[in-house]
Amino acid sequence: MEPKVEYAMETLDGAWRVEIIKRGWTEWYRIVHNDRVLDWLTIAAVQRSLGEADISMADLSGAAA
Repeated sequence: MEPKVEYAMETLDGAWRVEIIKRGWTEWYRIVHNDRVLDWLTIAAVQRSLGEADISMADLSGAAA
């Protein structure tokens, strides 16, 4: 079973993208920024990584999965 992007959010400029990935019963988060991909993240890790870049979850809006 292939992983599927269930939902995606990104900053207004599209520079930062957070995806919710699902494969079977397993869900995780992925951050895409430029050529960098951080995969298999928890929501706490997403918030921490975005916070280090001075981005809040409130700065993200829905995007095409």
